[in-house]
Formats: sequence, C-alpha cells, structure tokens
Amino acid sequence: MAPAAQISALVRTAVMVRDLQTSSAFYREVLGLVEQRFAGTIEDPRAAKLLGLAPDVRLHAEILKAEGPPFGMIGLFQIDPQPDTPPPPQGGSRVGETCLVFYADDLNAIAARLAAGNHEIISPATEISVHAGHSSREMVFRDPDGVLINCIERDPKAIWEGYPVPH
Repeated sequence: MAPAAQISALVRTAVMVRDLQTSSAFYREVLGLVEQRFAGTIEDPRAAKLLGLAPDVRLHAEILKAEGPPFGMIGLFQIDPQPDTPPPPQGGSRVGETCLVFYADDLNAIAARLAAGNHEIISPATEISVHAGHSSREMVFRDPDGVLINCIERDPKAIWEGYPVPH
C-alpha cells in the first residue's frame, strides 16, 4: 500500500460571492479579517479553467485573514461575467453545506455588528457542551451570500499556544 499523501493544515477557503465589495466589508467589519494578502483581478485564463469556468471568465478576488500566521485565509472571488446563481440559502444548515468556524473573543460584539448590518443570525450566542466537562459559547449566522459561519468564544490568539508556527 502506498503511503498517504501529506497535506498541510487548511490554508484558505475560497468563497464565490455575488458582490466582492459587500463581502469584503462583511468579513472585514463583522469578523475583523483585516490583513489583505491579495486584491485584484486574476487575468490568467487557467484560473477560470481550474474552477471549471469558461476561459473568458475573469475572477475579481480579495484574500483576507486575521492577524497572525498565514493560515485560515478567506479568498473572496467574484466571477465576471456573473453566472446565473440561485438565491442565498437561509435558515439552518443543510447536508453538503460548508460552515466556516472561527474563534472570537467577544460574541456580543459580533452579534451587535450583525444586527447593525441586518445580517441573518441562525443562533444567538448559546452555551453548549461538546466535550464532557467543557462548554463554550457559540453562535451561528450567515454572510451576505448565505455562507454559514460559526463563532466560538475563545481568545483567537491562544490557538497557537503550544504549537510550532511555521514561518
């Protein structure tokens, strides 16, 4: 039997969005992903082909992340010309749906920013226990394109404590 392929920790999630400016504002202002790793239009037709799109399609993109190591980035991609797209999902999660999960130090502040922007909150901050003897506050909401997001109240800077961080 051949050895299993080795992969890294998840580097980036790519999210296809309807409006790059609206999505960028959401991820920056609501979630605080303020480090910009890339912004611009990807002109290389091989990028469209990689995603199974027509060669004349262009991708307008912005890659954002929280402060710290270059992991957990969110790539926002607007397809131009815009293909026919179903309306964004609403309500609870569905089979096959992806949920972005983040640590956050203050769920009340995120809830206030969501409410101010009239964004859909699936579940307000709720104390839950996933592991015996351990509980945490979590909340679930959707971004402007209906992407499901879960925030767990914990200091985001503490994630890397005890783990070597590649440079």
